[in-house]
Amino acid sequence: MVRFYGSMALLVLCLTGCVDKSRDIASPVAASGGGGSTGSTNTSITGTEQAFDRAALMTNLVDSIFIPNYEATATLADSFSAGSGSLATYCDSIGTADEAVSLTAAQTGWLALMDAVQKTEMHVIGPALRNDEALHNRVHSYAAGSLATCALDQAVIEASSTNFQVASRAFNQRGMGALEYLLFNSNLDHSCSSQIQATTTWNDLAESDRKAQRCELAEKLASDVAVASNLIYSQWTEGETPYRAEFLNEDSQGENFQLITDGIFYLETFTKSQKLTIPLGLDDKCSSLTCPSLIESPYSKTSLRNIRTNAAEFLTIFNGGEGLGFDDLINNEDFAEITSRFQGQLSLVDSKIAGMSGTLSDQLTLVEADANDPACINAFANPDDESAIPVCSLAGSLKRVTDDLKIEFVTIVGVAIPGRVQSDND
Repeated sequence: MVRFYGSMALLVLCLTGCVDKSRDIASPVAASGGGGSTGSTNTSITGTEQAFDRAALMTNLVDSIFIPNYEATATLADSFSAGSGSLATYCDSIGTADEAVSLTAAQTGWLALMDAVQKTEMHVIGPALRNDEALHNRVHSYAAGSLATCALDQAVIEASSTNFQVASRAFNQRGMGALEYLLFNSNLDHSCSSQIQATTTWNDLAESDRKAQRCELAEKLASDVAVASNLIYSQWTEGETPYRAEFLNEDSQGENFQLITDGIFYLETFTKSQKLTIPLGLDDKCSSLTCPSLIESPYSKTSLRNIRTNAAEFLTIFNGGEGLGFDDLINNEDFAEITSRFQGQLSLVDSKIAGMSGTLSDQLTLVEADANDPACINAFANPDDESAIPVCSLAGSLKRVTDDLKIEFVTIVGVAIPGRVQSDND
């Protein structure tokens, strides 16, 4: 529920102001709960204007968070896909006594890489955003749509062909989601209908043959993830004009500052909505009681882990790591209580996930157990109350954060809500 801390006039001003046709709100207005000025300066008690250095904030975020995150992802992707890496070791061990141990090591390597990828999801800007997010979707395409498992099963069969090219496959058959399917899905049967000729004999193959063919495609997909991850990192840091220099150019400071805030709205559009409230059936984009098919990372059962990583990285960006962050900007505008509220709410989100047992799929089963039970809706609306379905309370706690992001944050910081963020009723 959106909380009204100020008058209705605040909400009207926030939701009707605009910068351009793609954005929902822009003009900074008086936010609830604190000081007066919301521009780039703040007047202290002594009457001295203290300008906030937005360029320094941007530089800190880029150098201490964004680029290191891209570097870590590229490094882990290289290690995972290497000829001596955990994935290749598993592929070589299929049919031997070491297979089970090697599979666990490969899955652990995937999990470490996915954790790094989930951090970069909170700042999909620059090279990752270009060409309709082509490089980003090669790494992880969940935000662009569900995994096409039947097409992926066909790709497994085709991967041994000399004409096979990963680049020819759609994004919903590539990246971390496809790798997860190949490494964590213990059901080796194909997922296609009987009308698909390419897979008609697949289920008759020996188990070791099916594992080996899946592994052959996994190695090619992992190499593609590594190439894309390295391209994102190198375009930030290398070349005659690395994107870092372009991004921090003072002539485009306002536009690029907006891009940073657009990026962290991932917490609203994807972390809260696509990963949680839509699968839970709390969003009208789910047309059934629940939508388990839309869960991120269902085979590794790490959906909640991804959400926790997103929320933690949002807080890191908000705080600027060890340097200048949005917390400092908001405090400079005399709204320290808003900073504390963001930090407290995000800490609560983290603790709720840490204390949760079972997977997101398990908790959707609880919602489905009684279609007439309002427990999930009640927990979502009142996340402070005890609930038999903790994930519904988690969704409510996340919504508190994103409600403040859409009103308090954009108002004080003086930025626009991205056009992809629509008003919702969840």
